[in-house]
Amino acid sequence: MPLSRRQALAVIGSTIATVGGSGAPQAQTAADDALTQNNEAWRLGPRIVVYVARRIRTMEPDQPEATAVAVSGNRIVAVGSEADVIAALGERPHDVDRRFADKVMVPGFVEHHVHPLLGASTMVADAVIAIEDWVLPTRTWSAAADAAAYWQALRTAFAANTTAPATFMTWGYHHEFHGPMSRAALDGFSPDRPLVVWHRSCHELFLNSPALSKYGLTAATVRGHGLASEQVDFENGHFYEKGLTLVAAALLKDIFTPEKMRTGLDLFRRYLHGKGITTICEPGTQMIRPLHELYGEVLSAEDVPFRTYFIPDGRALYDQAKAAGTLDQLVPSTESYLSWGRGKVRWLPKQVKLFSDGAVFSLLMQVKDPYLDGHKGQWLALPDDYRDAVRRYWNRGYQIHTHVNGDAGLETVLGALEERLAAAPRNDHRFTIVHFAVSTEDQVQRIGRAQAMVSANPYYVTALADRFSEVGLGPERANNMVRLASVLRERPHLSLHSDMPMAAADPLMLAWAAATRTTASGRVAAPDQRISLEQALRGVTIDSAFTIRLENEIGSIRPGKIADFTILDDDPLEIEPSKVRQIGVWGVVFDGTVRPVERPPQQHGAGEAPIRFGAFDKPAPSRRPAQALSCTSVGVGSSSTAQQVCGCQSSSTQLSTACACGGVMAHALAEHYASMA
Repeated sequence: MPLSRRQALAVIGSTIATVGGSGAPQAQTAADDALTQNNEAWRLGPRIVVYVARRIRTMEPDQPEATAVAVSGNRIVAVGSEADVIAALGERPHDVDRRFADKVMVPGFVEHHVHPLLGASTMVADAVIAIEDWVLPTRTWSAAADAAAYWQALRTAFAANTTAPATFMTWGYHHEFHGPMSRAALDGFSPDRPLVVWHRSCHELFLNSPALSKYGLTAATVRGHGLASEQVDFENGHFYEKGLTLVAAALLKDIFTPEKMRTGLDLFRRYLHGKGITTICEPGTQMIRPLHELYGEVLSAEDVPFRTYFIPDGRALYDQAKAAGTLDQLVPSTESYLSWGRGKVRWLPKQVKLFSDGAVFSLLMQVKDPYLDGHKGQWLALPDDYRDAVRRYWNRGYQIHTHVNGDAGLETVLGALEERLAAAPRNDHRFTIVHFAVSTEDQVQRIGRAQAMVSANPYYVTALADRFSEVGLGPERANNMVRLASVLRERPHLSLHSDMPMAAADPLMLAWAAATRTTASGRVAAPDQRISLEQALRGVTIDSAFTIRLENEIGSIRPGKIADFTILDDDPLEIEPSKVRQIGVWGVVFDGTVRPVERPPQQHGAGEAPIRFGAFDKPAPSRRPAQALSCTSVGVGSSSTAQQVCGCQSSSTQLSTACACGGVMAHALAEHYASMA
């Protein structure tokens, strides 16, 4: 319900005192006292703007709806009806802005799990050919649902490309949908021009013979490198996981010039703006100083309408410290990165990301029951190492975010959490289970008892439930991926993320996926796991902010918070759930400043889904037996080089291939940036 005039005056007075420079807000006093004490702050503070909207969804339970919000500088000072807000302002100077009178305002979307480097890199590929449409600021890449559609899209993009004889790189291929890939197939397609296919998971590459020759790769040069050599199928031009280290440096130096990468980050900026996102976070970022200097320069520019947060990759730091015998310095090493932020780019204190098992897109999760074809999942961190890392960070008061996808991986994660709660209980620990693909009802109940949180990717159901019902998981596990309703029965907070480029960083699409659980074929997978649109909208606003401990600053619309709003063409809580993803984004108010979308995003025709799929009726190739990633390192030179590039505190002369990244390609890209600095 709206604030009373007296309550509004008290809140406005204390809030304006902060905006006007009088220091942190004090406890609320009576309205008359607040007005008297803060009169000078009112006079000196920024002029107040009252934004009027058709409806404001505040995500605040005590006042869920409003039609006006008053902003002074970058802070909200009043929320309610237009009459109540203006009455509360009294004689204070203000302007009324009615440009949103026919729009719907929601809190600025919070995307707490994206990867700027990989997102920017995939956006500047010569062709994006994936199982769904990718609507980018400059063009739309249409979906390719099967092998025939994939090769036709590749032919079209290849013929239209004018940069020959430069290497042609395409991203988005997935073997379970697009069929087998090989050097012979690529040679038949392009016998003369180098061609590189980057897998949708970002963990695999396929090269044709001209590309192998261009980058000096032969059967002899890829032998003798331990596990990296084992993860190369040279006959098929296939480099995966650690095998990527044998090709990535030469490939990236050739393809990703400084100009191209800046273009990628600019596309990434424009893309996020077009989706109404005002805050992003990357948990488990690449801790490489030249890269973060570039982030500080590009993502802190005046025209960037969102703020960026980073969380260190504790797995990489643990591996480095363990190899160097300096685990006692693990936490101080982690804290050393907090000084790297500047402007709109910052690091979150006392938070860290760890890893458990492999990726869902690659079907390399650790699962309790075998995969249908008998292949094995992989650990990204050995269970004993994971438990030790949890212990060390937990005991120093850290909030721990853990990448985990399979129910066997989740068993390890919950076991480590329960051990810590028994040995060293903590309140408000916000231990966060990230991605959350395959789980059991018993595990969800344990999550509730442990008061843990879930940060889920609901797009797994949309993209993968149909196909994984047939291959890999079978219908029971595939349909019940991402048990959102079960989580909300146990815990009050549930956040949604994209993990871009694993899914589009599109909060309305994520909300749609969570509320409908519509699969590629149009059916509903496990309808009892659907959540309400209001719960889904909370998952991309206030609960997303809660996941990274920013709920007192962003994520809802209430006096005292930062003025971040997303402006929509329609009300997501008043239309059919199936239409939520089609709502247009007008722009945002970021940090108190109106930022219209630079150009309207490309719209699909009425009734046409932005994510298109076809019938996946091609036989799936057998998945190769997976090998666990080891902590074996790849030499990169002297210890001074290691410290300069990675910022690691170890005296080791080598860097782990898992060093501060979500995969070898991400690490190679980051090292490439360092080499350009």
